[in-house]
Amino acid sequence: MIELAVVLAAAGLTAWLFRRKVKQRADSAAQGNAIKVPCLLRHPSLEGRWLRGRLLIGPSGMVWEPRTKAGAAVSLPKGLRRVSVRSPSLREAVKINGGSRIVECTSPEGALFVAMMPNELDHVITALNSDGGE
Repeated sequence: MIELAVVLAAAGLTAWLFRRKVKQRADSAAQGNAIKVPCLLRHPSLEGRWLRGRLLIGPSGMVWEPRTKAGAAVSLPKGLRRVSVRSPSLREAVKINGGSRIVECTSPEGALFVAMMPNELDHVITALNSDGGE
């Protein structure tokens, strides 16, 4: 019984911390400040591999900030344009969070996919629409 109470308290604290961070990002974006949106990126140069990182979205545009060594050599291509937004397929849901949303983009280098949680989707779509990801 005590274990259940501890697990529920930890889950509640974790959920509260996530909601708080999302609200802070939304408030910063509304004020015009740069925000870092956690996401996964599948770049055309690395076929089939999802890279962990963040999109730094600000007044000057959108920049990829990798969190792994593999993502360090990757940057967002010029001329990035959003094609669609979708949920992950069953096969993709094995590698990424099944509750996330994938923004499919096209560029001169090829198709690029960005996966993020639904509550961060508006920030990314707004940035792609405003400057084309450049």
